[in-house]
Amino acid sequence: MLKNVKYIMTTHDINLMPNDDVPEYVIVGKSNVGKSTFINTITNHKGLAHTSSKPGKTRAISFFDVQNGKFRLVDIPGYGYAKVSKDQKLMFAQMIDEYLSVRKNIVKAILLVDCRRGISKDDEEMIAYFIHNKIPFTIIGTKEDKVNQSNKSKFIKNIKQKLNTTPLMYSSITKKNLDKIINVFVE
Repeated sequence: MLKNVKYIMTTHDINLMPNDDVPEYVIVGKSNVGKSTFINTITNHKGLAHTSSKPGKTRAISFFDVQNGKFRLVDIPGYGYAKVSKDQKLMFAQMIDEYLSVRKNIVKAILLVDCRRGISKDDEEMIAYFIHNKIPFTIIGTKEDKVNQSNKSKFIKNIKQKLNTTPLMYSSITKKNLDKIINVFVE
Protein backbone atom coordinates (compact mmCIF):
# COMPACT_ATOMS: atom_id res chain seq x y z
CA MET A 1 0.00 0.00 0.00
CA LEU A 2 1.01 3.57 -0.53
CA LYS A 3 1.33 5.07 2.93
CA ASN A 4 0.81 8.56 4.31
CA VAL A 5 -1.47 9.79 1.51
CA LYS A 6 -3.47 12.99 1.94
CA TYR A 7 -5.96 14.87 -0.21
CA ILE A 8 -4.55 18.22 -1.33
CA MET A 9 -7.09 19.88 -3.62
CA THR A 10 -9.51 19.65 -6.52
CA THR A 11 -9.61 22.24 -9.28
CA HIS A 12 -10.59 22.92 -12.90
CA ASP A 13 -8.01 25.69 -13.27
CA ILE A 14 -4.45 24.86 -14.34
CA ASN A 15 -3.29 28.08 -12.67
CA LEU A 16 -4.49 26.89 -9.27
CA MET A 17 -2.71 23.52 -9.42
CA PRO A 18 0.31 22.95 -7.18
CA ASN A 19 3.25 24.95 -8.49
CA ASP A 20 6.34 22.90 -7.66
CA ASP A 21 8.39 20.03 -9.05
CA VAL A 22 6.83 17.11 -7.12
CA PRO A 23 6.48 14.09 -9.48
CA GLU A 24 2.91 13.21 -10.48
CA TYR A 25 1.35 9.88 -11.42
CA VAL A 26 -1.88 10.61 -13.25
CA ILE A 27 -4.68 8.04 -13.01
CA VAL A 28 -6.49 7.87 -16.35
CA GLY A 29 -9.38 5.83 -17.75
CA LYS A 30 -12.91 5.72 -18.97
CA SER A 31 -15.73 6.75 -16.68
CA ASN A 32 -16.72 3.91 -14.39
CA VAL A 33 -13.41 2.04 -14.83
CA GLY A 34 -12.79 2.38 -11.09
CA LYS A 35 -10.25 5.22 -10.81
CA SER A 36 -11.43 6.43 -7.39
CA THR A 37 -11.75 2.88 -6.06
CA PHE A 38 -8.24 2.16 -7.37
CA ILE A 39 -6.84 5.18 -5.51
CA ASN A 40 -8.69 4.25 -2.32
CA THR A 41 -7.49 0.65 -2.51
CA ILE A 42 -3.81 1.28 -3.24
CA THR A 43 -3.70 3.84 -0.42
CA ASN A 44 -5.82 1.74 1.97
CA HIS A 45 -7.91 4.87 2.57
CA LYS A 46 -11.55 4.12 1.88
CA GLY A 47 -12.85 7.66 1.50
CA LEU A 48 -9.81 9.42 0.06
CA ALA A 49 -11.15 9.66 -3.50
CA HIS A 50 -14.91 9.99 -3.85
CA THR A 51 -16.54 6.97 -5.47
CA SER A 52 -19.95 6.69 -7.06
CA SER A 53 -22.03 3.97 -8.63
CA LYS A 54 -22.86 6.46 -11.39
CA PRO A 55 -20.13 7.12 -13.98
CA GLY A 56 -19.01 10.64 -14.77
CA LYS A 57 -18.87 11.95 -11.21
CA THR A 58 -15.25 13.11 -11.32
CA ARG A 59 -15.53 16.52 -12.96
CA ALA A 60 -12.30 18.20 -11.93
CA ILE A 61 -8.69 17.25 -11.27
CA SER A 62 -7.85 16.04 -7.76
CA PHE A 63 -4.39 15.93 -6.22
CA PHE A 64 -3.22 13.60 -3.45
CA ASP A 65 0.11 13.96 -1.63
CA VAL A 66 2.07 10.74 -1.01
CA GLN A 67 4.64 10.55 1.78
CA ASN A 68 4.96 14.28 2.43
CA GLY A 69 5.82 15.34 -1.10
CA LYS A 70 7.62 12.24 -2.38
CA PHE A 71 5.10 12.23 -5.23
CA ARG A 72 1.45 12.90 -6.02
CA LEU A 73 -1.44 10.87 -7.36
CA VAL A 74 -3.64 12.86 -9.71
CA ASP A 75 -7.21 11.79 -10.51
CA ILE A 76 -8.58 13.29 -13.72
CA PRO A 77 -12.14 13.00 -15.06
CA GLY A 78 -12.94 9.83 -16.95
CA TYR A 79 -13.69 9.92 -20.64
CA GLY A 80 -16.30 8.23 -22.81
CA TYR A 81 -19.34 8.88 -20.60
CA ALA A 82 -22.43 9.48 -22.74
CA LYS A 83 -24.76 11.10 -20.19
CA VAL A 84 -23.06 14.46 -19.96
CA SER A 85 -23.73 17.34 -22.31
CA LYS A 86 -21.52 18.02 -25.33
CA ASP A 87 -20.36 21.21 -23.62
CA GLN A 88 -19.31 19.24 -20.53
CA LYS A 89 -17.52 16.64 -22.67
CA LEU A 90 -15.65 19.43 -24.42
CA MET A 91 -14.79 21.11 -21.09
CA PHE A 92 -13.49 17.78 -19.68
CA ALA A 93 -11.46 17.12 -22.83
CA GLN A 94 -9.92 20.61 -22.75
CA MET A 95 -9.15 20.35 -19.02
CA ILE A 96 -7.52 16.92 -19.46
CA ASP A 97 -5.55 18.04 -22.53
CA GLU A 98 -4.35 21.17 -20.76
CA TYR A 99 -3.26 19.19 -17.69
CA LEU A 100 -1.47 16.52 -19.75
CA SER A 101 0.21 18.97 -22.12
CA VAL A 102 1.19 21.73 -19.67
CA ARG A 103 2.18 19.90 -16.48
CA LYS A 104 5.88 19.16 -16.37
CA ASN A 105 5.46 17.11 -13.17
CA ILE A 106 3.96 14.04 -14.88
CA VAL A 107 6.30 11.07 -14.60
CA LYS A 108 3.82 8.39 -15.63
CA ALA A 109 0.21 7.83 -16.59
CA ILE A 110 -1.58 4.85 -15.08
CA LEU A 111 -4.20 3.83 -17.63
CA LEU A 112 -6.97 1.77 -16.06
CA VAL A 113 -8.92 -0.48 -18.43
CA ASP A 114 -11.93 -2.56 -17.38
CA CYS A 115 -10.82 -6.06 -18.35
CA ARG A 116 -14.46 -7.03 -18.98
CA ARG A 117 -14.65 -4.41 -21.75
CA GLY A 118 -11.15 -4.41 -23.22
CA ILE A 119 -9.35 -1.52 -24.89
CA SER A 120 -11.84 0.97 -26.32
CA LYS A 121 -11.39 3.51 -29.10
CA ASP A 122 -11.13 6.19 -26.39
CA ASP A 123 -8.39 4.19 -24.63
CA GLU A 124 -6.53 3.80 -27.93
CA GLU A 125 -6.72 7.56 -28.51
CA MET A 126 -5.38 8.17 -25.00
CA ILE A 127 -2.50 5.74 -25.58
CA ALA A 128 -1.70 7.47 -28.88
CA TYR A 129 -1.71 10.79 -26.99
CA PHE A 130 0.73 9.38 -24.41
CA ILE A 131 3.04 8.04 -27.10
CA HIS A 132 2.92 11.27 -29.14
CA ASN A 133 3.64 13.39 -26.05
CA LYS A 134 6.26 10.96 -24.69
CA ILE A 135 4.36 10.29 -21.46
CA PRO A 136 5.35 6.89 -20.04
CA PHE A 137 2.34 4.77 -19.14
CA THR A 138 1.36 1.51 -17.50
CA ILE A 139 -1.85 -0.32 -18.32
CA ILE A 140 -3.74 -1.89 -15.43
CA GLY A 141 -6.70 -4.18 -16.09
CA THR A 142 -9.30 -3.47 -13.41
CA LYS A 143 -12.18 -5.62 -12.15
CA GLU A 144 -10.07 -8.73 -12.66
CA ASP A 145 -12.24 -10.62 -10.19
CA LYS A 146 -15.26 -10.24 -12.49
CA VAL A 147 -13.92 -12.21 -15.46
CA ASN A 148 -13.14 -15.88 -15.94
CA GLN A 149 -9.66 -17.14 -16.82
CA SER A 150 -10.47 -17.43 -20.54
CA ASN A 151 -11.63 -13.80 -20.82
CA LYS A 152 -8.69 -12.64 -18.73
CA SER A 153 -6.30 -14.41 -21.11
CA LYS A 154 -8.04 -12.84 -24.14
CA PHE A 155 -7.75 -9.38 -22.56
CA ILE A 156 -4.02 -9.81 -21.87
CA LYS A 157 -3.36 -11.29 -25.33
CA ASN A 158 -5.26 -8.46 -27.04
CA ILE A 159 -3.21 -5.78 -25.26
CA LYS A 160 0.05 -7.62 -25.98
CA GLN A 161 -0.84 -7.81 -29.68
CA LYS A 162 -2.06 -4.21 -29.98
CA LEU A 163 0.48 -2.48 -27.78
CA ASN A 164 3.38 -4.88 -27.28
CA THR A 165 3.02 -4.61 -23.49
CA THR A 166 1.57 -6.79 -20.77
CA PRO A 167 -1.06 -5.20 -18.53
CA LEU A 168 -1.03 -5.67 -14.79
CA MET A 169 -4.26 -7.32 -13.71
CA TYR A 170 -5.94 -5.95 -10.60
CA SER A 171 -8.99 -6.34 -8.42
CA SER A 172 -9.91 -3.92 -5.66
CA ILE A 173 -11.83 -6.81 -4.06
CA THR A 174 -9.08 -9.46 -3.94
CA LYS A 175 -6.16 -6.98 -4.06
CA LYS A 176 -4.47 -9.29 -6.57
CA ASN A 177 -1.10 -7.92 -7.75
CA LEU A 178 -1.24 -5.01 -5.29
CA ASP A 179 2.49 -5.40 -4.61
CA LYS A 180 3.30 -5.20 -8.34
CA ILE A 181 1.12 -2.13 -8.73
CA ILE A 182 2.77 -0.39 -5.78
CA ASN A 183 6.12 -1.07 -7.47
CA VAL A 184 4.95 1.01 -10.46
CA PHE A 185 5.05 4.04 -8.15
CA VAL A 186 8.37 3.27 -6.49
CA GLU A 187 10.42 2.20 -9.54
